[in-house]
Amino acid sequence: MLNKLALRNAGRLWKDYSNYFLTLCMITALTFSFHSLLFSKDIYDIIHYGNNGELSTGGSMLITFMSVSTVAILIITGWLMNFMTRFMLEKRSREFAIYLLAGMKKKQIADLFMKENLYLGVGALFAGVLLGCGLRRALFFAFYKSIGKNLKFARQSTRAELLTFCVTVILYGACFVIAQLRSRNEFSHMQIINLITMEKRNETVNERQNTTWKNLFFLSVGNILLFYFLIFTGRITRWTAILEMIGLLFTFYFFYGGLSAFLMKYIRGKGKLIYKKENLFLIRQFSSKLRNTCFVLGTLSLLFMFALVGSSLALMLSDYQNRQLNVEYPFDIIMISDNTDNDFSKEEALIVDSMTPRHILKYCVYQNGTCEMGDFLYQNLKLFSGKDSDPVMAEGKRAVAYYDYDVYMGVGDYNHLREMLGLTRVTLQDNQYLIHMPNRVYQEIKDKGTQLRNSLHTGLEFAGFQTDGFAQNGHNGSDYLLVVPDNKLTEMKKYFSLMAVTADGNVPENLSERLYELAGKTRGYDELADYIKIGSEQLFLMPAAIQVKSREILELKFLMSTLSFPLFYIGLVFLCVSFTVLSVQQLSDSHKYEFRYQVLNKLGMGKKRIRITVAKQLFFYYLCPVILSVIISAVFIIYAGRQFVAYTGIRTRGAFYFCISLFVFLGIYVIYFVLTYLQFEKNIESAVERFY
Repeated sequence: MLNKLALRNAGRLWKDYSNYFLTLCMITALTFSFHSLLFSKDIYDIIHYGNNGELSTGGSMLITFMSVSTVAILIITGWLMNFMTRFMLEKRSREFAIYLLAGMKKKQIADLFMKENLYLGVGALFAGVLLGCGLRRALFFAFYKSIGKNLKFARQSTRAELLTFCVTVILYGACFVIAQLRSRNEFSHMQIINLITMEKRNETVNERQNTTWKNLFFLSVGNILLFYFLIFTGRITRWTAILEMIGLLFTFYFFYGGLSAFLMKYIRGKGKLIYKKENLFLIRQFSSKLRNTCFVLGTLSLLFMFALVGSSLALMLSDYQNRQLNVEYPFDIIMISDNTDNDFSKEEALIVDSMTPRHILKYCVYQNGTCEMGDFLYQNLKLFSGKDSDPVMAEGKRAVAYYDYDVYMGVGDYNHLREMLGLTRVTLQDNQYLIHMPNRVYQEIKDKGTQLRNSLHTGLEFAGFQTDGFAQNGHNGSDYLLVVPDNKLTEMKKYFSLMAVTADGNVPENLSERLYELAGKTRGYDELADYIKIGSEQLFLMPAAIQVKSREILELKFLMSTLSFPLFYIGLVFLCVSFTVLSVQQLSDSHKYEFRYQVLNKLGMGKKRIRITVAKQLFFYYLCPVILSVIISAVFIIYAGRQFVAYTGIRTRGAFYFCISLFVFLGIYVIYFVLTYLQFEKNIESAVERFY
């Protein structure tokens, strides 16, 4: 009997909470498809080094960030299930009270409620797994595309399928069991009177606390303004950032209660707007809803903010990946040796045997015992000497970032390298020199050009800057290269020997490992790179004596994809969860508003006007947490965008990334809003028709 009743009620739950069911399906599908990445043999081959089984940096990052994202999704899914289980218990509390009065025991009712949720949850689990099997193919395609490889999708092994399914079920089941146990424990301590009054206990508002709430509202708004002030004036520091984060956390939860207090005061003060059309009805129900759900709205605003910030950061990483990696790695192969007599004959033979080289150039960079250029950059770049730099960390960075002596190259070798990259030749007079540096460094010091030229004792006239990609992360200098006439090199000493290669066709990715084996070293544990300096580059790049472009770009794209994909993953789940909570709350309240709209209809409000009022009611409630999250997340992205430009040299503004994320965000918003409105309007319209 109870099983039949549970099945019937589960069908009713699916109808009343279809958005919740669909969101659980989506979360399950995303969890299943993303964890398929971890157990895929193709991905395993990419993230491990050859036959020694050591994890690459990208592999370690993939496991780390997938673990972090899994924990984040586990927490939010647990919160959603707990919230919805308790919400459904509140909405059905009178029904359960009647069951008790009819003679059923609490244990029977608790078992019935748990079975209903179990049927709903298991249905969502298996529907989500089936959806995830299809979504996995799209995810793998996007992931392979992001790292520049063609997808060769083969059926997952039985072991991989089983592991993915087990992980998904365990995570999903843990959230479900915890939510049900909490609900069962709460139900076991309730009496019949508690169940009868449970649904209405959050409808009362203590207006005597309005003054306190208004003060908290002022503090919330003031904290947001302070945050904007610190960001736009550049006065953000480590400690102010920590304090602001704490302040913003409280802001999310105090803001809505304070806004409710102001609306209530406006109603009691008989403001002009309440006498126009249906404004009194809308403002009154909106203020009451804000006060009773301020904690939920604060949580949803936090989730919205994380979703917007996470997706914007993911877009920044994707943009860097698409636009900057070829600049950082212009040559197909480049290697350096501190042995100035090294002729790279063994390496050249291996390269020629493994691929078809277009150009090979062996050359040297020189030094003349001076270090003015390195000292100038160390003293003027914000990374080392800016007001935000850490004095303790900055001490000694000169030796890590720049070579002991300034790095020089003859114009002959310089032009040869430019021709290999398809760049135009430069011309230097016998009394001239030029400086080649990355664009991001040039943008920071270009206004100090006169000071820079006066600080260099080259004895030559300055002929300008060049900022093309030129392998300046330890090979052709670190952050800078001084180019002089060839006849000036006779006065200098050889500093390092190098070999640069461009290829016709593709370069095998495993050539990197083979070159390291030839040198007696293991890729990823590059002791040869101890003497290499990387300058002010702080984003992803690491020193390496041997760089094979195909392998380095594959690993860096993989690394950035392991950062961006979990950010998109978390953001999408957070959005779906947030909109589901908003939707379910409104749809569940539609039955409560049936009588109110019946009264409005009796007072003369037509069906068309009722539809407009319903749309306004839902729109204001949906929009409230969105506005606050957009206001706060926008300044986060503006700050992150500034830092991104400083570190990468890419001039795209953070606002651009934010607008794209917001556009996608609003697209999902519109879908959930329209679905909620149609169902809400249907419930209200049927109630009005029954009234007649």
